[in-house]
Amino acid sequence: MSELNLINFHQQFPDEQACLDYLENIRWAKDRACPHCGSLKNYKFKSGRLFKCGDCKKQFTSKVGTIFTDTHIPLKKWFMAIYLLTSRKKGTSSVQLSKDLEITQKTAWFMLQRIRYAMSYGTFDKPLEGIIEADETYIGGKSDLKNKFSNKVAVIGIVEKQKGIGRIVTKVTKHADATVAIPFIRANAKQNSEIQTDESRIYSRLKREYPHQFVTHKNFEYVREGVSTNTIEGAWNHLKLGLKAIYMGVSPKHLERYCDEFGFRYNTRDLKDGERFEQWFGRVNGKHLPYKDLVG
Repeated sequence: MSELNLINFHQQFPDEQACLDYLENIRWAKDRACPHCGSLKNYKFKSGRLFKCGDCKKQFTSKVGTIFTDTHIPLKKWFMAIYLLTSRKKGTSSVQLSKDLEITQKTAWFMLQRIRYAMSYGTFDKPLEGIIEADETYIGGKSDLKNKFSNKVAVIGIVEKQKGIGRIVTKVTKHADATVAIPFIRANAKQNSEIQTDESRIYSRLKREYPHQFVTHKNFEYVREGVSTNTIEGAWNHLKLGLKAIYMGVSPKHLERYCDEFGFRYNTRDLKDGERFEQWFGRVNGKHLPYKDLVG
């Protein structure tokens, strides 16, 4: 499904059954596994919506074990929300989505948070590699004169230095220091990759584990023989622009979800809308986010 727009969206998903069939095919293209016990011994009822496991005897639908578990919202509205969030370059707000889908703003916000939950980096099957830029940025309100980082939350990120296809990974943290940055890079960057940073001391220990190059911004050095942090700084600009233009401020408590959304869109920027829509559904299995966990 490379091409997807509002016209053929409604043609492909005209009703609830079409959405259920699509979800079933995405989740169980080969073998339908019971989401309760994992058994492949199960059968479908005549309704086409309900299944029963032959081992644990529990009934289930294609929604069980996904973000759609126990939802009372029609799947067509869920699918539309997913399409809108993944196709709009800067995302969509809960206020706008509530108008688009004729639901409350609170319901729209909860839906968007669940959709973002499925966008997390964890589904990548390999770490970042090659030449990688690392940097940190700060997001939040105005700072006081004594501490420019007060009232702000730090986000550490690494990005592959490959034009158009390089992937990004981010991490929201209370403090951006070496105790956070080094384990984060170690967990997400392939060994022997070259790491490029600025002169910040939080990256000084990288040379023990990776080839490490840096530019000295305090000396007005921004590029030196291919070494820079321009790629990731450009990504930070896109993140902050989206947060400011669409969401008009994000609680630090939920910033991780918005970074997941940004990372997903950045990492699929070379895909068409339909391909990005399908890739999102490839992450839905096993993802469930109860409301109490979201707001707790």
